[in-house]
Amino acid sequence: MAKASKKVIDALTAIPGVGEATAKKLAAAGMSSKSDVVKAGLKGIKAAGITAGTASKIAKAVASSKVKAVTKKAKAVTKKAKPKKTTPSPITKSKVSTEESGVRGDQIGTKIAAPKSVADMLKRVKRSD
Repeated sequence: MAKASKKVIDALTAIPGVGEATAKKLAAAGMSSKSDVVKAGLKGIKAAGITAGTASKIAKAVASSKVKAVTKKAKAVTKKAKPKKTTPSPITKSKVSTEESGVRGDQIGTKIAAPKSVADMLKRVKRSD
């Protein structure tokens, strides 16, 4: 069994609940990174000589950090996918229509004022008959 490198020990002690002694046991079992501990799971951690209580704490810490990493990655993807807000175009005055829009032929191309009252509207209706 070769002595674990300082780099491997540092990577394993970055996991919450893993001290230097625990990191040496995990490294002796062939685990050299957080992803190796995730792959090994609870049974693999116990098989490395870690007690059941400590093994469950490590497994939970690794699982929660994995969830945080996935959530962080998902947020980054959705942030990129959000469409940019566009400013609304300024409101322009109505243009005179040159197309048929349901008005009399002599009114095409001219602006039509809205009726000011019901009586004015009735006068217009009578004129169009």
